[in-house]
Amino acid sequence: MSGPLEALRAARRVLCVQPHYDDNDLGAGGTIAALADGGAEVSYLTATDDLLGVLDPDLPDAQATARLRAEQAEAAAEIGVRGQYWLGLPDAGPYDYYALRSGILRRIRLLRPDVVFTVDPWLPYEAHSDHLRVGRAAAEACLLHRLPRLRSDPEVDAAWQPHEISAVAFYFTTAPNACFDVGATRARKHRAIGAYRSQLAPDQVEALRRGLELLERRWAANEPFSHGEALKILPPGRLHVNLLPELLR
Repeated sequence: MSGPLEALRAARRVLCVQPHYDDNDLGAGGTIAALADGGAEVSYLTATDDLLGVLDPDLPDAQATARLRAEQAEAAAEIGVRGQYWLGLPDAGPYDYYALRSGILRRIRLLRPDVVFTVDPWLPYEAHSDHLRVGRAAAEACLLHRLPRLRSDPEVDAAWQPHEISAVAFYFTTAPNACFDVGATRARKHRAIGAYRSQLAPDQVEALRRGLELLERRWAANEPFSHGEALKILPPGRLHVNLLPELLR
């Protein structure tokens, strides 16, 4: 399973698109931390305002947002994330798919990532609409981002020059084609998860850590390392009618 990982290890700019403020770290925090350690500039784009998951029902929205972003900054320091960006769409609420895709496209054109991480929207039995919409919009933005007639932001588009995205890495997947060794970074991932206090009670954090420990060992069961993260890594050209690029030459 080494082939798909080559694009990740070669990446100098990585954009991780998540529905909620903790998804990237839960799904691929060890991998992302390792890429940051290797010199990649890592940025997170969070699609929703994440307010629905806040445990305190009486906390005003402005205060809740400030706490959420402070917790993201705390977790980012563990993982090695350099930039945080937000679209502010209503958590589990109504928002336009094409506006979401445009917001992701705009960030892709600004940051010019080599690799994009996101949730797998084709996870069987996934019921959360944010995961379904954000994963698909991120995948479609990666597929279509080089088309000049697809608009995002007039100022961004005016200065934009097309670039290549070498791979899209889907986490929370049941169809992995790669397992990344996170033995050296998993402790930082687990510490980062502890930052998300507005949405996770202490007992929930510990339960998550135990569950992730089991998954990391299970994913690495057939690998020469003890802990891994399972990913589905595809070049953008495989995200439309499943034609191999060499067949299109």
